[in-house]
Amino acid sequence: RLNYRPAQVEAQLQVVQKLEEKERGLQSALGAVEKELNLRSQALELHKRKAVEAAQLAEDLRAQAEHVQGRLRELQVCAAENRAAKDKESLSLKRAQ
Repeated sequence: RLNYRPAQVEAQLQVVQKLEEKERGLQSALGAVEKELNLRSQALELHKRKAVEAAQLAEDLRAQAEHVQGRLRELQVCAAENRAAKDKESLSLKRAQ
């Protein structure tokens, strides 16, 4: 037969209560950490999507820049040919005078 004195029982109850309080605190902290983890995971997914979108936009802009540069080269060649033709025509007119 166990023979506990009231002081022992009271001390054990206090230990149990403190452990229960500590467990509640840890459960609360765990809940907060899980919430933060969930928010960080959502933020990570958002940043991944934004990174993919930014990479696609960069690729689109690179292709557009290449197209514009190609068109610019074509126009520069055309302008040079026009200038040469006008110079030739001007020279012919001067000789004719």
